[in-house]
Amino acid sequence: MTFKDKLIWLQGKKIALCETDDVRFDEVKAFLQRYGIEVTGLRSAKEMLEDLETRRYSTHRVFFAVFVAADLARELEKPWQKMIKINPSISTTPLILTATPQKKIASQDLIEAGYFKFCLTNPVSPNDMLRVLIRLNRWNAMRGDTARAATLAK
Repeated sequence: MTFKDKLIWLQGKKIALCETDDVRFDEVKAFLQRYGIEVTGLRSAKEMLEDLETRRYSTHRVFFAVFVAADLARELEKPWQKMIKINPSISTTPLILTATPQKKIASQDLIEAGYFKFCLTNPVSPNDMLRVLIRLNRWNAMRGDTARAATLAK
């Protein structure tokens, strides 16, 4: 059994990729699509805010995870706080911060606030990305979100 065969559970999962840098966006999107992951690109704070607004009162979880660039995370901190107060179920989707080492240091207050389940340093290595995806699967399985019946019902 190959490593790719072991990751078959990723097939069909939806991930939001919030990245303003075109090169990084294309690299991460291509990597995720190799495992059959559906990638939704949210390329600006405006697009992210519009997507959040569509889920204001939703209790149905759409994304397996959301990868957020540090600059977009900073821009959406206040709208995110308001959204969580209105609909706390939105915070069940794990957020992963992607940042350069300098921006990661500048975003330390957001990390300490507990917004992010994981942090990845740009450029994101394939091994780090796979490690996070595997941990996300375990985290979601403990919460019951990725059980086969729950996935089929959605």
